[in-house]
Amino acid sequence: MFSAELVIKSTDNRRSPRNDVDMPGRITTEGSWRSVCRIADLSKHGARLSTFSELPRGTVVWLNLAGQPARKAEVVWADEYNAACQFYQPLDDHAVIALVGRYGFKVEPDRPIEDMIMVA
Repeated sequence: MFSAELVIKSTDNRRSPRNDVDMPGRITTEGSWRSVCRIADLSKHGARLSTFSELPRGTVVWLNLAGQPARKAEVVWADEYNAACQFYQPLDDHAVIALVGRYGFKVEPDRPIEDMIMVA
């Protein structure tokens, strides 16, 4: 007789949940290069960015989030003009709540998810 226990493991290994946002941001590299970006999702430990120039994996940046001091981060994933960065020091919960409250998306119960609206 054969016996086994099946454990289904989540494919999402993130330390904190991501929140969809549409937020303006600014990037500065340690070489003083600067650019604007759009932040597409935000979590306590990182963000996904849309940029106007490529950011290679391993690049260290300073990311300016609205109303927050510049935050040091490392690019951990990049694909042409999109990049994901991990913060050296996590955002505190109050900052995440405030930023998602201002720039996050919300779905109305009677509307399909495709008709997302911005939270003002």
